[in-house]
Amino acid sequence: MRMDRNIHLSTGAAAIGLVLLSAIGCGRSDWKSRTYPTSGSVTINGAPPKDAVVKLIKLGEPIDTRQSDCWGIVQEDGTYVLTTYEPGDGAPAGEYAWIIRWPVHLTAFTTDQLGEQFWNPESPHMTVTIKSGRNEISPVELTNIELKQSNAKPASLVMPK
Repeated sequence: MRMDRNIHLSTGAAAIGLVLLSAIGCGRSDWKSRTYPTSGSVTINGAPPKDAVVKLIKLGEPIDTRQSDCWGIVQEDGTYVLTTYEPGDGAPAGEYAWIIRWPVHLTAFTTDQLGEQFWNPESPHMTVTIKSGRNEISPVELTNIELKQSNAKPASLVMPK
């Protein structure tokens, strides 16, 4: 009887030890960089490009060991909030290339209505600096842009015959 009790105690202690070790190892986020709330606004030919994708590409060293991206989806009013790890968490401090792509259908990431001319990190529309604290990127107003259209539809919109 005493031996059974010792086995249960040592098994219980081992189980608690494994839980503690796994808690330390699982969900670790030490690879993440600290982010700062970042938002902005954009218009194209005077109108908000709803569902356009704004992306910041880090200049120099990557954001983190996983080479994460900072991005945001333009809302109906032309505003966007950047996300790196969690929705709306912002971007880490540093210098970035600011690029934008406006797919005809966001869900299928189809043809860019901007003809990919603003989606090249090698020649960005502008660069931005993110600092500690809250960041508001200067409003972007793209004018005289000839929009490209596509007849492609995302799979979710294609009706079977």
